[in-house]
Amino acid sequence: MGVIQFKEANCKNCYKCIRSCPVKAIAFQDDQAKIIEEACTLCGSCLLVCPQNAKTVVSDLEKVKGFINKNEKVYVSLAPSFVSAFKVKDEKTFFHALKSLGFTHVEETAAGASFVSMEYEKLIKEKKMRNIITTACPSIVYLVEKYYPEVIEDLAPVVSPMIAHAKMMKCMYGPRIKVVFIGPCISKKEECNDLQNQGLVDAVITFEELEKWFESENIDINECGELENKSIKNAAARFYPVPGGILKTIGIPERKNYRCVSIDGIDRCMSILDSIKKGETKNYFIEMNNCAGGCLGGPCIKSLTGGYLEARDRLIEYVKKSARNTGTDILQDAKVNLSKVFVNLSKEDKMPNEDTIREILSKTGKFTKEQELNCGACGYSTCREKAIAVYNNKAQIYMCLPYMRERAESISNIILHSTPNAIIALNKELKIQEYNFTARTLFKFDSEDMHGRYIYEILDCSDFIEVRETEQNILNRKFYYEKYDVTVEQSIIYVKEHDLIVAFIRDITREEKQNQKIYRVKCETVDIAQKVIEKQMRVAQEIASLLGETTAETKVILTKLKNSILSETGDSK
Repeated sequence: MGVIQFKEANCKNCYKCIRSCPVKAIAFQDDQAKIIEEACTLCGSCLLVCPQNAKTVVSDLEKVKGFINKNEKVYVSLAPSFVSAFKVKDEKTFFHALKSLGFTHVEETAAGASFVSMEYEKLIKEKKMRNIITTACPSIVYLVEKYYPEVIEDLAPVVSPMIAHAKMMKCMYGPRIKVVFIGPCISKKEECNDLQNQGLVDAVITFEELEKWFESENIDINECGELENKSIKNAAARFYPVPGGILKTIGIPERKNYRCVSIDGIDRCMSILDSIKKGETKNYFIEMNNCAGGCLGGPCIKSLTGGYLEARDRLIEYVKKSARNTGTDILQDAKVNLSKVFVNLSKEDKMPNEDTIREILSKTGKFTKEQELNCGACGYSTCREKAIAVYNNKAQIYMCLPYMRERAESISNIILHSTPNAIIALNKELKIQEYNFTARTLFKFDSEDMHGRYIYEILDCSDFIEVRETEQNILNRKFYYEKYDVTVEQSIIYVKEHDLIVAFIRDITREEKQNQKIYRVKCETVDIAQKVIEKQMRVAQEIASLLGETTAETKVILTKLKNSILSETGDSK
């Protein structure tokens, strides 16, 4: 598991972490950002800039609590920047607060730093290296190993103060103790897992994690008792957290073989490394800090009480105060090897040919050099750099925000201007803000611009005022505009979040005329039917009258015939 993890649900496609990452060790896949662990230098920039709190640092807190609960001997290597991260009245109370959490023993990492500085002095005296780059900052070491392998020979072959201190403590107090480093740096969490360092530092806790632990245990660091702080061989080693702090630990006479400079901030460090790589920079002793402001600008020391300057002043005052302590450093007799071997961890991206790059660029509408905006919104400095990232499955085509905006606007414009319905947008004053082609045609204002005109100058309808006053929508209401001889069905919508009134107007003039024509035909048909019925009634009556007369005459004749026949047969009754 990597040191930095993502909360996928919180990642909102803003690409801010990619923009901030100096080595582009973040891939964007399936709408989620992911750390490319083998490429990451653990500078922590992505943690600081993420607006959605989508990134977390793997915590060793439960592991440390487990050590304590098992009654292990747990020793603390405390970064001297604690006096800047925590506004304590007296550092002795802070040491006591740590003991209250269950730690067996507390010492400052500066004890190891003083011996690291002695190794730097030896290298300066030997004057065998082209340049000497300090290796106290693991993020700088990872940066060189992964991206500047040509500069590995310029890294001082010395362990960091954390590793030096851990070696010294396990030498003096026994190999079975547990060593926990507490500081402002997340790259320390990875450094302790290095094959050359395994078994030395058992866990790393950041200042942020420690603060939460104090809160959960209801420990007030300023109300704890006092615990004596151990003196160290070189009190100036407590300057390590600030830019130039390492240089303060090296004597002036020892500096004569190299020009000594302090560089902080990843961008400036990379610029210097580029210069060394090209062979332009030689004979320098370079103190390098990944974070601007040194360790006081570390990713896990976000909220410095009083700001950077006050935090720096607290550290300086602490160093001056501790320098008056003339005690003996128990670790000075530790015999440990502080040498370090650095390795080439670089992995180059596959480089597509020019035709492939042009093909990828064309998918976001970049067919010419002029169309390559190089705006950096996607997180990459240039469109070509982003195309190469797409080729290496680190980025996705649609991460080009100008293209996606243009595409969205194009689609919305197509919909807006292609719809057969008239659309008119008004502000709260009922002034026309936007209208589409259908509205321009329907209401015959092709020849002039209607933007900013009051709607009632164009359309004499009280519905617009009603919607403005009531903020209630009117849906599918039929209206006849006599001026234009059009009948419409219109819906007038109030858009509260934008304080707009939008009218959707459908021309139903033809339908209305057709309906009227059908109605007239129906009326005519009913009239004709009525006339036919009336005529049929008259004919029926006439027929009935004729039938009645003929029937009566027939009856008379038949009766006479019957009587005549009966009289002849003598059967008359």
